[in-house]
Amino acid sequence: MKKWRWNKNFKKALLIALLAAGMLLYGCGDKNGILENEPGHAGEAVIEEPQSSGLKYESASDTTVDIKALQEENPDVFAWLYIPGTDIDFPVLQSEEADDYYENHDAFGKISEEGALYTELANLKNMCDFNTVIHGKCSENGESGLFAELYRFADPDFFEEHENVYLYIDGNLLTYEVFAAYERDNTSLIRTYDFTYMAGCQEFLNDLYGTREMGMNLREGWNDLTPYHFLITLTTRRGESPDKQFVVVAALVKDAAGTIDRIVIE
Repeated sequence: MKKWRWNKNFKKALLIALLAAGMLLYGCGDKNGILENEPGHAGEAVIEEPQSSGLKYESASDTTVDIKALQEENPDVFAWLYIPGTDIDFPVLQSEEADDYYENHDAFGKISEEGALYTELANLKNMCDFNTVIHGKCSENGESGLFAELYRFADPDFFEEHENVYLYIDGNLLTYEVFAAYERDNTSLIRTYDFTYMAGCQEFLNDLYGTREMGMNLREGWNDLTPYHFLITLTTRRGESPDKQFVVVAALVKDAAGTIDRIVIE
């Protein structure tokens, strides 16, 4: 992992040095063409400063995520979540020890109050479930933490302007569109709905569309979802409101490798 990151930055530094030398010799250069983001991201030019390697230094906003390399640091890593317009740009893990192991352990597996982003064992790691629930913590007042910026989707303007969520898995990039953001009772979605059966999937959709909570945001054009779709639900809660959780729900709109599929059991 360390070798991969430093090689990359060394090449960047060399390229920038050559470009700078060329500008001194010839008096010209393209300020917009130094380094482009990956397709599907914000499209801004990015120049990275050399930095240490490791899970906490990776970023989907400026590079392709190498899941296999990350798994060399922690085998529990199976995905990387990136939400443009927020600071959410972190690995997603699943522990075989306990569903909530990463509630109090960081991405390296070390004890941490901040925790890490994680899914429960009931969810497949290949993202082929109807609804993959990704958990993350925020502080008592909701101002800090890995999923603190989920609450920005409570603002109608931010919700309207920020549609896409990107999830990297090994050999694939999945694009989801956020269609709902709202506060619900702090109950386990995995245990409330049986997402392995059509009836449980439909029950979740019925409850979602039937919710008329104050401040709920729903995107137009997403009133025809069925149990045959693929969703992710991002969930967090403020410590000051332990009886409520905030959820952001998104539907798969692009499967770059064409590998996401499942049989729906009636």
